[in-house]
Amino acid sequence: MRLDETTNHALQSALKKAETGLYSDLKITCGDKQYQVHKAIICPRSPFFGVACQNHFRESQSNIINLPEDDPEAVDSMIYYIYNGYYPKIDPGTHGISKDRLAAAGWKLETFGEFTGGLQVKFLVLHAKVYALAEKYEVSGLKEMAQRCFQIISNCGGSCSKEFAQACEFVYTTTIDSDRGLRDVVVQALHDNPRALDEEHIRRAMRLQPDLLYDLVLYGRGKDRKKEKVRRPRPSWMDGTEAS
Repeated sequence: MRLDETTNHALQSALKKAETGLYSDLKITCGDKQYQVHKAIICPRSPFFGVACQNHFRESQSNIINLPEDDPEAVDSMIYYIYNGYYPKIDPGTHGISKDRLAAAGWKLETFGEFTGGLQVKFLVLHAKVYALAEKYEVSGLKEMAQRCFQIISNCGGSCSKEFAQACEFVYTTTIDSDRGLRDVVVQALHDNPRALDEEHIRRAMRLQPDLLYDLVLYGRGKDRKKEKVRRPRPSWMDGTEAS
């Protein structure tokens, strides 16, 4: 075993032990769940928690941070990610989309590691929630992972599902117009798979979210214009000759 592998193994072992709450110095609560965490691990990964633990804030005295407005499952995934480098909290041996299907869609397994358990349609809404939470608490790396997982599932057949419709509504009600991370994924997935528009749950999501329909129309128009430019012949004057 190489030195870097040994170091990585030791780090992972330490993080696993830390996850038990041993030597914790901070409690995070959300709903009926409580997490005994460690400032030295949590604060460097999130400016929000780093600031909250500074001396002039109440949380720095009580060592308790309550997140009453957030989704408990998303918070659970966020904390699990900080300690483990991936989410959701399921058996690492669990597999989602097959390697062959990922390859056919143009995705390399190395892009997101060997763990594919989170690449399941049932996790689409969770990935959307985690994306929003990662933006809110500025958790480094988590937003990118949530977006990537959401995009992979959407590109590999997930765009016809009821879960995708639910995710569409969540994305368009929780993100601002300028945050295109998941909005563009949603629009591209629907454009590339027109059959999804035959599903009533997808149509309902579009009726409830007019901005989604607007974005889809603009995206399609942009694609059409690119095709028109490719097909349009060059005027003869551009070649220095007159049309006969």
